[in-house]
Amino acid sequence: MRFCPTCGARYSTGADFCTVDGQRLETLADEETALRGSTLVGRTLDGRYRVEKVLGEGGMGVVYLVTHVALGKRMALKVLHGEGARDETTVARFVQEAQASSAIGHPNIVDVIDFGRLADGSAYFVMELLEGESLTDRIKRGAIPLEQTIAIAEQIASALAAAHARGIVHRDLKPDNVQLVRRNAEEAVKVLDFGIAKVGGASSKLTKTGMIFGTPHYMSPEQAAGQSVDARTDVYALGVILFEMATGTVPFDGDTFMGILSKHMFEPPPRPTNVLGSTHPLEPVILRALAKKPEDRYASMDALLADLRIVREGGEVADTSGPIRPPSGFGAPPPAIEPPTTSWRAPMVFLGVLGALLVTGIGVGLYLALRAQRAPVVTSLTEPVHASTAAVTPIAVDAIDAVQGVGSDDSPGAGGTATDSTVAPPTVDPEPAGNDVGAGTTVDVIRIDSVPPRAVVLVEGAIVGTTPLDVPRPREGELAIELRARGHVSRSLTLSAATGEEIVASLERVRRTNRESDEPEPVEPAPSVMPRMRPGVPSEVVDPWAE
Repeated sequence: MRFCPTCGARYSTGADFCTVDGQRLETLADEETALRGSTLVGRTLDGRYRVEKVLGEGGMGVVYLVTHVALGKRMALKVLHGEGARDETTVARFVQEAQASSAIGHPNIVDVIDFGRLADGSAYFVMELLEGESLTDRIKRGAIPLEQTIAIAEQIASALAAAHARGIVHRDLKPDNVQLVRRNAEEAVKVLDFGIAKVGGASSKLTKTGMIFGTPHYMSPEQAAGQSVDARTDVYALGVILFEMATGTVPFDGDTFMGILSKHMFEPPPRPTNVLGSTHPLEPVILRALAKKPEDRYASMDALLADLRIVREGGEVADTSGPIRPPSGFGAPPPAIEPPTTSWRAPMVFLGVLGALLVTGIGVGLYLALRAQRAPVVTSLTEPVHASTAAVTPIAVDAIDAVQGVGSDDSPGAGGTATDSTVAPPTVDPEPAGNDVGAGTTVDVIRIDSVPPRAVVLVEGAIVGTTPLDVPRPREGELAIELRARGHVSRSLTLSAATGEEIVASLERVRRTNRESDEPEPVEPAPSVMPRMRPGVPSEVVDPWAE
């Protein structure tokens, strides 16, 4: 016998947590168990039912073996606990259990025969006596063979389909509430305990959204979150039972009530194949029933029954669950996936094309290098030039990268090393005869320098070299000069006869955004991974015992 140290509820089954307040149960001493359960033994209730012994005890009441005095027939009688008998909500749920069970009228649901109250006002109801064992006791002996698993599941699903047809959702389906009995040498299933069932049309606060009902190991995600439930909640619970019958263990376990609920809400279920180390035919059925979203599960028990029959007849059910990564520690890892085989011809063709492009690139590079070596290197002009008559051989503006060196740093003045390269000076035509400057006379020049150095010098839009560079002084008029350097703002200069012998121009660096700069873009801290509930839904699980 186990009991809840908080509310005092007693349980004769293998439950771990109290269904009233979620506290972990403790074990009663044998003497105390006998004392607590013997209060009605030996008495005759309502002049009809003689109490023989205690059969079991749950969160709401005690079940006794009784004999009908007049008929001599043995039956089971369930009486509310003393504490529960004084609570109106508990009494209402107790009455609801009797009404729900009798209203369904299905051979796989326990039959309720009578209902009444004792002299002290405690409610009771009488039901058929079920001799056999609970599904919990059967699972304790190990995983159940496939044929028996399907037979048990089909009867449970059939019983719940009948309940759902009458608008009744069990909400506490678990192996403790499934009894296996013998009838005519065949094993039959009886579903018990509709004490927290949601009855369609009930307007009382017994089924209020936001309250938690059920046993944590078998609760659906929406039930664990305190949201409204429907028939698909029972589908999820049956999926847990199928998993347990197939593997001998529940899909989610934990040390605390809330820890188990969190796993139901947020962790993917493990595959039975990974637990067993071998393929299980019911795996697609189980995983679909255990889908987190109700709309991804079976829409009804009839749909689940149809797939169970397919497996029973040797067929296969399509796996609609998608890839699921089992939690660590469950079974063997999934089989390795072999890489797809590819033809050897495609890589060979690619390598051939790549080699041809490489050879072509090397040839073009050698040609350009030899041509550049033959170009004369000039740092000053020794022929007289008139600003208005000099004919400059233009170089494409796109050649700036070649002049400054491909692959150099964006800021040569900031430590980058530009590639040494020279540009052929502009080809100039001599002044016509009669010019007053004699042949061989040194040309008056202006030295152009820059910060950073090696800026490209353009005269009237044509590249003529890099700084430092001597440019002929115009004898009359003005000469437009432009300086360009990678990573800097270009600068325009105007030269005239009155310009000094040397000009040093500073180029302003280009201001860049974080995305364009060399510095790494600041990374915002990743948000904490917290599930977000839908609007209008409570963001936390509500304590069922909170005021």
